[in-house]
Amino acid sequence: MEENLEIEYKLLLSREQFDNLTHYYDHMAHVYTQTNTYFTSQALQEKRIALRIREKEKAYEMTVKTKAEGTGRKEYNLALTKEDAQFFLNGGMKENEITSMLKAMDIDLSEIKILCRLKTIRHDIQLEDGMLSLDANYYHGQEDYEMEFELSDLEAGKKTFALLLKKHKLSYQQNCESKLKRALSSFNEK
Repeated sequence: MEENLEIEYKLLLSREQFDNLTHYYDHMAHVYTQTNTYFTSQALQEKRIALRIREKEKAYEMTVKTKAEGTGRKEYNLALTKEDAQFFLNGGMKENEITSMLKAMDIDLSEIKILCRLKTIRHDIQLEDGMLSLDANYYHGQEDYEMEFELSDLEAGKKTFALLLKKHKLSYQQNCESKLKRALSSFNEK
């Protein structure tokens, strides 16, 4: 299992801003489709823990995100075989490093259910101080566009992000809601 500290800036984009950015970075971008399946339970919600399985380029990964001390979130990733991923995606729960970690946090695995699925067409652009991702997201009959900049170095990354905003005439106040929160809100709106 891989553990890392996720520090990122996120902002929603208009379709025009998204199109302009993808066109600008087209020569540098790695473009692919990923599908995130999010899981929930009362205990996961109370403890503000996000659990998902991501299918990306024929590979599967289970991820848990928890609050980190200070800035960012702790992220734990575990590669899954296609068979194991399908087992979870069909509503099953079985023992692995992530489910063991959840049990140690007093999460009852039998209460975990699939919450929603979200498809993203992602454009990844590796920059010197982090990864710029431009996402077109599709969920519950809706679509939105997002820019994420995941920092590899906090101080240098802040400067690079500020330069990105200035170069592309974008405004940033604070991180937008997560994809999961936006998808959940779409259920409440209908």
